[in-house]
Amino acid sequence: MSEGWDPTPGTFPWPPANGMAMSAFHSSDTDLRWDDPALLATGPYCEGKGRSNSQWDIVGVNVYRSDTGERGPYFRVNRVPVMTNFFRDRTDVVETVDEVIDWNTGWIFRGTAPNQLGVWRLRTRNRPIVKRTGNAVMADSPFDVEVKIDGRRVPVAEVAGLASEITLDTTSVWDPSTERFIEFTPPTENSVVTVTYYWLRGNRLENTLDRRAKVFYRLTTVAVDPFGTSPTGLIETPLEYSEPVSPMDSEKLDYIWREAIRRNRWILEQGGERVKVFIRRMTGVRCDCVWDERLEEYSKQPLNACIKCYGTGWVGGYEGPYDIIVGPAEGERRVTQTPNGRRLEYAYEVWIGPTPRLSQRDFIVKQNGERYSIGPVNRTEIRGVLLQQSFQIAYLDTGDIRYRVPMGIWSGCRGPRLGSRTPRTPPARIHLRTRWGPTIRRPPWRRRRGRSPMVVSRGVGPPCGS
Repeated sequence: MSEGWDPTPGTFPWPPANGMAMSAFHSSDTDLRWDDPALLATGPYCEGKGRSNSQWDIVGVNVYRSDTGERGPYFRVNRVPVMTNFFRDRTDVVETVDEVIDWNTGWIFRGTAPNQLGVWRLRTRNRPIVKRTGNAVMADSPFDVEVKIDGRRVPVAEVAGLASEITLDTTSVWDPSTERFIEFTPPTENSVVTVTYYWLRGNRLENTLDRRAKVFYRLTTVAVDPFGTSPTGLIETPLEYSEPVSPMDSEKLDYIWREAIRRNRWILEQGGERVKVFIRRMTGVRCDCVWDERLEEYSKQPLNACIKCYGTGWVGGYEGPYDIIVGPAEGERRVTQTPNGRRLEYAYEVWIGPTPRLSQRDFIVKQNGERYSIGPVNRTEIRGVLLQQSFQIAYLDTGDIRYRVPMGIWSGCRGPRLGSRTPRTPPARIHLRTRWGPTIRRPPWRRRRGRSPMVVSRGVGPPCGS
């Protein structure tokens, strides 16, 4: 485990060991497996070096997912603690058969829409409406739903899946058998109107484009609180003490490749450039810059000048900033003449380690204030495990909306945090030694140890149990 994941023993249960996330080979479903946390007992118990949950009454395991990266925000995906060693995270699409539409609350327009007379539009109880197949694709076809009036199916003109609105087709239909038009018969207060449709219950797993590479999970152990300090009677592993796992990693790194990553990090520390990175949000609270959910579903494009989402469509726009070190600059700065005026063209290729996991349309901020967009990311892997990321960065003009993204109050490495949809108090952040922030003293229960003559001369000695 990395530095910062070694808490004081005895204050909360340890997280499950050997957590693994892998594809379920069905749509975007992900299977998670772990060892029983009640049987956890590793290493000698000396100054917090050993791990044991024998003193805890284990209830189960909570599963948290982040669609933005390994540092969050995280949202709990299980309703109650999982009492097995397996959990499948999936896009939960549910079918509702013959839902009765109430005459007073279920109808938006009953033939009296402003500037659109004769429009009959209803709204279902559950939202959003999705297609039967696919990864919860929003419904947009009249064939995605089935509406009946007094047991007789009626045609549908329009379906707005995100808003869960269905507009009936009131045009006359030509009947070739009788050679006459069949007029639309509107329902009355005593009519029984039913709708059959599919809707999304819970969150949708992202698997389009490169979004699956940003999905991470953390597992925490839930136990009975013996101290009586929790209002729920339960105590849980703080989120930052659980190691993130990704469904994109096919295997676990062995010590050889861990050493390769460490040496690459040393090279960056010697000659790299320290910058801050902002990661584009993939999920969250939808921005109201589109004004209408129906319009958003149609246009798919938020406003580029919106100061709430910064053109991303999600409130806040970006997560961060996070401190990273990139390869040294190596490119020419060129001023060119364009139809819109002169602009600076400056692009070159850099590389970083395996974390944080970046993707196209993220951006970095240099210490001189310049901001650069991140291009396509080339991920170097060994046996399906990420080792290094290389990509091209390009200078952003000062009029770009991304210059209005605030730097915030964060300094250093931002720890994993919970999202607003999770009813739980966020745990304390990780305290790390950063280049841009103040140096934080190491707590007494996590002292530096080693076998070198310099360390032994200081009186620390070799680690316990060796």
